[in-house]
Amino acid sequence: MNQISLAAAQQTASAIKENPALKIRSWQAQIQWQTGVQNKVTIRDFDPILTDEPETLGGTDQAPNPVEYLIGAAGSCFAITFEVMASEKGIPLKSVDVEIKADLNAAVFLGMEEGDGGILNPVITLRADAEAPKGELKEIAQAALAKSPVLSSLKKDIQLIIQ
Repeated sequence: MNQISLAAAQQTASAIKENPALKIRSWQAQIQWQTGVQNKVTIRDFDPILTDEPETLGGTDQAPNPVEYLIGAAGSCFAITFEVMASEKGIPLKSVDVEIKADLNAAVFLGMEEGDGGILNPVITLRADAEAPKGELKEIAQAALAKSPVLSSLKKDIQLIIQ
């Protein structure tokens, strides 16, 4: 359904039921300093990605900064969770677009004040074109918000807007 291998996910769920020790998955990344505030991030066998900072935060703006990758990962994880959950319910998806915005207190990062140094006020906007009533899509989106592993890792209250 929607080109998602639900059978593979179901096989994984069955394996975990048979052997609960399989429920914990380990992930890793290697980070290698390049120059300035640029770092090369290598994950599994994928091409490395570069992180940098904008010039206003001491970088050269040659790549997204880690906060941008973090919110990109959070939005993508929410989208994937929504897409899988909709597919499990047999809902054909025509399009799914997610936008995520968040603030950051640069004064905390720069050591000028104490406070929450993480992302602030995250807002996710979901636009989904699917063969299902908007109410059902809203229920799936709310469930995806609660079940997304990356969003759960952020430990923030996230506002969800469904258009």
